[in-house]
Amino acid sequence: MVPSTRHLGPIRLAPGVLPRHVVAYLFAAFVSIGLFTYLATLTPYLLDVNLRVPAGQQGGVSGTLQFWQEIVMLAILGFWGAMSDRFGRRPVYVAGFLLLAVAYVLYPLAGSIGELTGYRLLFGVALAALTSMLSAVAADYAHEDSRGKLTGFSFLLNGVGAVLFFVVLSKLPGVFAARGADPLQAGRFAYWCIAGVALLAGLVMLGLKPGRPDQVRDRPSVTLLLGDGVKAARNPRIALSYLGAFAARADMAVISLFITLWIVQAATASGSSPDEAAARAGMVVGMALAASMLWAPVFGIIADRINRLTLLCIGFLLAAIGYGWVATLDDILSPMAIPALLCLGIGQSSTVLSSSVLLAQEAPAGIRGAVFGLQNFCGAVGILVLSVGGGWLYDAVGPHAPVIAIALANGLVCVSASVVRRRELLAGAAAVVTAT
Repeated sequence: MVPSTRHLGPIRLAPGVLPRHVVAYLFAAFVSIGLFTYLATLTPYLLDVNLRVPAGQQGGVSGTLQFWQEIVMLAILGFWGAMSDRFGRRPVYVAGFLLLAVAYVLYPLAGSIGELTGYRLLFGVALAALTSMLSAVAADYAHEDSRGKLTGFSFLLNGVGAVLFFVVLSKLPGVFAARGADPLQAGRFAYWCIAGVALLAGLVMLGLKPGRPDQVRDRPSVTLLLGDGVKAARNPRIALSYLGAFAARADMAVISLFITLWIVQAATASGSSPDEAAARAGMVVGMALAASMLWAPVFGIIADRINRLTLLCIGFLLAAIGYGWVATLDDILSPMAIPALLCLGIGQSSTVLSSSVLLAQEAPAGIRGAVFGLQNFCGAVGILVLSVGGGWLYDAVGPHAPVIAIALANGLVCVSASVVRRRELLAGAAAVVTAT
């Protein structure tokens, strides 16, 4: 008997998926981006208050921390994706959020760069599990004709949650300081509040659909699933999705790592205290995320109506324009930065959504977790390259340099997608001529 197809509002669900399964997933979408980025966003506060790292060295230290986080993710992303294909999405999602909660508890307790790095590695293990699941579950739960809508709506919730984290929760150190906590305690209390959010998310994930996503009884080995994920790149569209992830994941890293650091240092140089600078960074970055949030459902509707390679071209072109515009700014805190940051936010969500929707369309259902795991592996490589090179560029050249680098990367993906799209059009025209 074929499972019935249900709806959640305008979103048509895949057979066998219930609205309550999607609601649990959408809660994960709501808290995910904030949980993924808050730890790095408040890292400048820890470097300043906890470890007393000089401002001129913070770019390099931030990049190094991100580097080791991405090394762990590179090693384990494909594994988590394949494990979810074998045992199901739910246990991987629950484990990821629980590990994330532990990382948030430990991170502000670090007394040295070495300890901070160790806790960042644990954070990377958790992040690998969660980033693989965020895209794979969206692909599992939506019917083909509603994938853009569900992805767009989940990105809207990503943005709402991220704005909450950046604009509201970035003020937590100041809130605790106002209530008598010293700067060290204020930072710790802020991180521990976020640990509670991660723990709650782990409990909510018990509401996801149980079992393997395709409900097939046999359980292929993790090694076999990983190999199938690599072989899937023979499809040019899947290969392009992997390339897109390289730039798209690095996009978010630029925002949470270097643009945040740029804002914090600019605010501190103008006389703000560490907690005031962190709050200022949250507010400014929140504007970019708000634009991303509001644009995502619109772009999701577009995604269900046009060729998804064309969608990829548009998404990465928007990102190249947004990051290029921010790179031209002389003062990141000036009112002139607002439209540039809004454009950047629109481009950032467009890249992630377009590459995810394209991959969801092309990935075989039985190895979808492995394929999305490898896509996130490519994204981790992008962050790794950006963390190492961007940290050096930030300290040696200036805060504009990493932003210019990611603008060029987005432009490269746009050109590559245009080439693949053109080849498909020529092949289709040749087939019509042959048939006639």
